Amino acid sequence: MDDGDDQTMTRSLRSPRFVLLALALALVAAPLAGCALFDKKVDVLLIGDSIMNQSAPAVQDQLRLQPGLEDIKVHTEAVNGSGLMTPGVYDWLGEAQGLIDTYQPKIVVVLFVGNYTDTDLFVGADGTPIPNDYGQRFYAEWGRQAATLTTTLQSKGAQVYWVLPPPFLSDEGARRNNLMRQTYVDLARAKPGVGLVDGRQALGGPQGEFEWKLPGIDGKDVTVRQGDSLHLSEEGGELMARKIAFDIGPTLVEIRRAQATA
Repeated sequence: MDDGDDQTMTRSLRSPRFVLLALALALVAAPLAGCALFDKKVDVLLIGDSIMNQSAPAVQDQLRLQPGLEDIKVHTEAVNGSGLMTPGVYDWLGEAQGLIDTYQPKIVVVLFVGNYTDTDLFVGADGTPIPNDYGQRFYAEWGRQAATLTTTLQSKGAQVYWVLPPPFLSDEGARRNNLMRQTYVDLARAKPGVGLVDGRQALGGPQGEFEWKLPGIDGKDVTVRQGDSLHLSEEGGELMARKIAFDIGPTLVEIRRAQATA
């Protein structure tokens, strides 16, 4: 190769087009080299409905206040209006394996408080729709869906925590709340490696009763619910996040300690 050819090649290597091509190839090759740029692994995966969406933003900050968890990573996949029996809104059982494979969490926290549709009804194994009456058949199917989802979420070794719903307003709300809580308690008893986070302790009164106002993170009384009595205010979400972080934090510390000594 003569000097002219060498100078031409040098100019080509410095051209914007070559630089952009080299960058593109590097980005494609990065995952193969284990580059962190494409690493989506997290410590905690939060999944659920709108109540989880209102609680999730503060969970990472609350966890990072705990010694040994200052760099913890949390990711949220929550869909407003979704439930365990609303595949038309979001198919949690169908998507769960992909979420676990992508984020490879150490802990998954699940928060669902019910279905949000009276028209797009879930069809049971017998081929008939299950009404959203929160009756015996509804909760039996809800429990089956929760158990199946839990098995998938545990498939890569994650520990799963289910959030017992916070109090609901009215006698009918209390009835639904009690049956939903019992469904999750039965699930935790039946499946090893399942923990519970009690939403009543986060957003209930002294006896776990419904409250509009409670002491907030800073100790001052704040409104914790929105006007529909179900959804959370920003301050209510912070209280739920603090409870989630308080309950799962020790397990995260143990997991990290075990990994460090392995």
